[in-house]
Amino acid sequence: MDLETVADELYGLRPEEFTAARDARAAAARKAGDQPLAERIKALRRPSLAAWASNLLVRGEPEEVPSLIRLGEGLRQAHRGMDGPRLRELSRQEHVLVDALSRQAGRLAADAGHAISEDARREVEQTLHAVLADERAARTWAEGRLTRPLDAPTGFDAALRDVGPREEPLSLIPLSEPTSPY
Repeated sequence: MDLETVADELYGLRPEEFTAARDARAAAARKAGDQPLAERIKALRRPSLAAWASNLLVRGEPEEVPSLIRLGEGLRQAHRGMDGPRLRELSRQEHVLVDALSRQAGRLAADAGHAISEDARREVEQTLHAVLADERAARTWAEGRLTRPLDAPTGFDAALRDVGPREEPLSLIPLSEPTSPY
């Protein structure tokens, strides 16, 4: 038994099944004499309903993971390059894909016996937007072990996060009085 295997198993369960299964796996590790593993298993947190639905999407539609990650890379690149036409095109794709995937997460949750509310579906959408905006969020989501919805970064920092320092400093506008052209 190892933490990765146990975590994969637990985050594939319905939220209401998580705690009992986690406690049983921690007890089994303790009984096997592996107290550090038992503590690490016990530290795993039950996912919220929206996080569980997001995890279901990763697990139930694995072919969608790379396409969403590629779209996010394209969006971030278009932001950095200030490529307006490309950004508009990718933004349209973003809206269509996020809506479709959040609805699919809702269907997967309902098929698993636990329908999600419209609020939870919006949190799934929020998570998908975070995946598109942030490479680290995308890697975290792709593991299928979220415990809570991800927050999308906002503002210029999100778009420019991966941009390095300029090679030349920006010139400053002189603060002296403008001279009259007359």
